[in-house]
Amino acid sequence: MKYKIPTKDNLYTISEASKIINVPPGTIRAWEKKGLVKANKLKPNFRLFNINELERVLNKTNGKHGENHYKILKAKKKSNYSVIELFAGAGGTALGFDHAGLEHILLSDINKDSVSTLKKNKPKWNILEEDITKMDFKGLSADIVSGGFPCQAFSYAGKKLGFEDARGTLFFDFARCIKEVKPKVIMGENVRGLLKHDHGKTLQSITSVLIDLGYNIAFKVLKAQYFDVPQKESA
Repeated sequence: MKYKIPTKDNLYTISEASKIINVPPGTIRAWEKKGLVKANKLKPNFRLFNINELERVLNKTNGKHGENHYKILKAKKKSNYSVIELFAGAGGTALGFDHAGLEHILLSDINKDSVSTLKKNKPKWNILEEDITKMDFKGLSADIVSGGFPCQAFSYAGKKLGFEDARGTLFFDFARCIKEVKPKVIMGENVRGLLKHDHGKTLQSITSVLIDLGYNIAFKVLKAQYFDVPQKESA
């Protein structure tokens, strides 16, 4: 049977999609529950699924619940670019840069357990357990400054105090590092809640600071699992 595409977005009912990609409807429902695909809810109990998303997950999982075919992509040769990473945590983002072949000049975090984990996994890296407010970045040079500045102040799960929260003000130390290092590229990571915090004024303040430092700014909410990362959403 030939199925018509109801919209330009390749949307199908669960029964249609099930027949097209040859997996049981229950598997598609399981993918939706796990956050691997997002259903378009037109009305209660009526969902449409994007066939391209379903095929992507099918290729990753081979249609099975307990098995996946995710691959760790690594550059075949080292890059000439270097990175300073702040709020490095246990190294999730740092590992991505490393796999891409970039060299870490410096990584820092104030959490001793995170730093201990990072040092154990990457003993040759220059990792500091340090309070960013007391760090001096003058004299350092890197092509990229990256940092997942604390998100609790903007998160839906927190009190959403933003810059009124001491953790929210740590963004300005991230900006201070950028000002002192003058990298070619900057990358900041935070939660989706930052988009609407204080009706968008918080994000506007952040982007204004970075624009004043001479950078062109773009931002987007990403579904991290689409990039083979075991996390639902990141902004």
